[in-house]
Order: sequence, then C-alpha cells, then structure tokens
Amino acid sequence: MSRFVIAIKPKTAFATPLVGDTLFGQACWAIRYSLGVSKLTELLEDYTNAKPFMVLSDAQPQGYLKRPCVPVIKLGMEADGIQKKKDFKAKQWLPEEISSKPLDQWAGSALTETEMMAEKGLEGLLRREYNQTHNSLNRKTGTTGSSSGFAPFNRHVFWYHPEMILTIQIELDESRFTQDEVHAIFSQIGLEGFGKEASCGLGKFEVLSILNGEPSSPPQAKSWLTLAPCAPQHLSWNAEECYYQVFTRFGRHGGQAVHKTGGPFKKPVLMADSFAVLTPEAFDPASGWVGQGLSNISMTIPETVHQGYAPVIPVQLGGK
Repeated sequence: MSRFVIAIKPKTAFATPLVGDTLFGQACWAIRYSLGVSKLTELLEDYTNAKPFMVLSDAQPQGYLKRPCVPVIKLGMEADGIQKKKDFKAKQWLPEEISSKPLDQWAGSALTETEMMAEKGLEGLLRREYNQTHNSLNRKTGTTGSSSGFAPFNRHVFWYHPEMILTIQIELDESRFTQDEVHAIFSQIGLEGFGKEASCGLGKFEVLSILNGEPSSPPQAKSWLTLAPCAPQHLSWNAEECYYQVFTRFGRHGGQAVHKTGGPFKKPVLMADSFAVLTPEAFDPASGWVGQGLSNISMTIPETVHQGYAPVIPVQLGGK
C-alpha cells in the first residue's frame, strides 16, 4: 500500500469531527452512490482479513500532529514541578518533522494552540465552537407546534479558522482503488457535506490536492504512532510499551440505511483513540497501518464493517 496526503479547506461549520473511522464510513457511502454496490462489495472483500483497500486518518492542521497519549516523561518532560506539568498540558501540538527524532526529544517542540497558529501566520483559534438551537417541525403544518410538540434542542457545531488547511493521511491499495478515484470521492463528500446536518449545509470542504506522503522513519523505530482510532485487540503487542486511551464508538448508519427497519444504530465498539503509541512484538517498517477491520456490528445490515485500522507513523521510544 502507498501513503497519500489529502489537503482540504473547510468551507462551512461542522457538526461531526473529521475522524478517520467516520470519514471511512462516509467514503463507503460515496463509493456506493457514485460507483455502485458491486464496486463497494468488491473493495470490501477480505476487509476483515487484514486486506483493507483504504485506511484513513483524522484530519489535522497541515504540518502538525496532536501530542501522543504517553506519560510526559516519555516525551522528555522532567517530572519535577506541578506548574511545569500544568503548562505542558496545554502544549498539544507538534510539528510533523519531529517524528524523525526519538520520542524523548519531543517535549521541547510541543506547542500550545496559540503558538501553533502563530507559526502558521494565523491569528485566533484553530476552531470556534458554539451551540446552535434547533426545533423539531411538524411536517404537516410547517410549524413547531405547542406544548409537547415544542421540542427545542441544541446542536454543537464548530468553525475552523477561515485560512486553515487540514490534511488527511491515507494508506491506499492502488491496485484496487486509484488516486484519482480517491480525489473524486472526497470531492463528492466535500460538495455534499460531511456528518450531521449535511443536508442543512454543514460539513462542506474543498479538496486542494492529493500527493504522495511517505512518513520519515527514525533509525531505530520499533513503535507506531496511530493517526486514527483503531482496534488493537487480540493482536501481538509488547504491552509494556503501549500507551493509549480507550473510548466506545456508538456508531450509526448513514445514507439510506437510516430508514431501514431495525433502526440506524450499530453495536458499540471499544477502540483505542487516535495518537496512541503501540509497540508490536515484531516491527515491520514496511507496514503503513495497524489494527483490524471489524464486522458483526449491525443488526440492520449484517455485512456492515467498521474501520478498526489506522494509518501510522514509525516512532522511536527514547532510552529514559
């Protein structure tokens, strides 16, 4: 598989974070609508047998990575001083080129959001967040109704900085799905909108480019930094050198599947969050992803799969 990097520019507010496994789900629906059910079925053949056709990362500010989920001492931060730890807690961003250095040399390059934006020559925050008030409508009367029919609710949305460019890293099997097809699918998603409230105009973006982007590898790399949520369960890891936060993905179907009998909701899936550091028992520097494809997650559509894979960057744990 080959590594590519898609650069996108957000055009509207978003109600759903641009996270790898969610992006993959919407990409599958875009393939189904534009290329047909048979094409999607062909691409997903052996998906759960370690043969993904495409693995997507979270969207990140161009040129930067989120700080890994490891103890601060592993990044080279000295363990003395409560105030130092509090100050370092806000430093959540790192330049991509830091990945060529051992992990215990990363602390000195960590940046706060304000510092990261200043390095990019931008003022303000990476994104602004607010609650947007909605109310359900009676489709027969076109009104909100009264008493029990009046049901206002808030939708949490966020705007990226208007000059912000985001990048999504992709591991792609070009023998099954081409670079041009990826560009077309993401352009379609950007036009139609991503995630919640897409029909109301949210989640739109422009695809700027898709380029080769093989990550640099430090000379003694033996671990992986994950760039999306993944499912590392039951795989061969050196448990003493794995660091991650777990969360439960309460997924739901998209597209036409929301109208199917049985409801839109999938079974909960336990996952390791993005920017985990995982150390395999046998390190393969040629591999660009970790994890597994998940099945048996839907009572409505039994053939549903979930991206439990994540693109990775090789990292070298320090000697401390």
